[in-house]
Order: sequence, then C-alpha cells, then structure tokens
Amino acid sequence: MPRVMVILMTLMFVLPSDGSAQAVPSPGDRIRIKQVDGTVLVGALAAWSEETIQLSVDSSRVEVPVARIEVLETSLGRDVSPKILGISMAAASVVGATIGAIAWKPCTFLCFSPFESERRSTAVLAGFGLGALGGLLVGLFIRPERWNPVSLPAPTAPRLTIRPMIGSRVGFAGSIRVGGF
Repeated sequence: MPRVMVILMTLMFVLPSDGSAQAVPSPGDRIRIKQVDGTVLVGALAAWSEETIQLSVDSSRVEVPVARIEVLETSLGRDVSPKILGISMAAASVVGATIGAIAWKPCTFLCFSPFESERRSTAVLAGFGLGALGGLLVGLFIRPERWNPVSLPAPTAPRLTIRPMIGSRVGFAGSIRVGGF
C-alpha cells in the first residue's frame, strides 16, 4: 500500500493539474457574453483568438476583447423549466378556482356546466382542475434557454518551473504551447 501512495503522490505532482472538463466553444455555437460593464451579447461564435472573440449578432460581427469579458456561456438549448411549469400551474389553478367560486350557480334542472352544481365547492374544484390544466399547457410552451458557463483558457506561455518532489528531491516541470486554443 505505501508504494501505491508514493506512485500516486508522484503522479499528482508530476502531471499537469490545469486540465478542464469543459470544451471550448467552436465556431457556430450559440454563446452569451457578459462584459465587465454589464453589456450582454448573445449570438453565434464567429472566431476566437487570444485577444478577441468575434460574435455574429443579428447579421453583424461584434468584436469583444477577452480582457473585458466577465462571463462566457454556451447555450444548452431550450427546455421546459420545472420552476416555470410549477408557477404557471399554481397561478392558473388559483385563478380557475376563483372563477369557479364566482361563476357558481345552483343547479336547477339539467346541469352540463362544471360551474352549475348543487354545491359551490364542486365548482371551485372544477375551476381549480381546469386552471391547473391550462397552466400545464402554458408551462409546457414556455421554454427558456439554458446556459452553461465556460472558463476562458488563460494564455499559456512556454515556461520551466522548479518544484519540490516527494522526499528531499527537486523536480522540473515544463510546458510548451502547441497551436491555438
């Protein structure tokens, strides 16, 4: 067991630790940029360099310096939001129950309307159910866009560092840059 720990600790110090599980957006991806001054731009990624990001917004190109970007996010698409679905169902069911209570009439002979019954509570429950159904339909059609934050890769310059290793030894670590992002 001690050998395994020594090997794992050595690998932890020797291997690079700046890996990221996030993929860098590729040209054509829908992205949202929040700038330091509060401006928000949404569009398709046109080009990406170390200094700037070019974004296609409404058939025009906007160039944003990387230094002015506070948050960069990629679109995950539009999907049903459980929060919006719940809020729309709750609001519509309360409105439906209120309408059922107001529109209630006592049943006289043949009653076909859910708001004509012997008791007001039946009309309130019918309005609540119809309102919840209407809220469900509205909530299913409202599809907000979901966003995933992406970290901007820091420019890496070739470097050589000296750092301690396990025991009293000194190790060398180096990095070189190959290609672009």
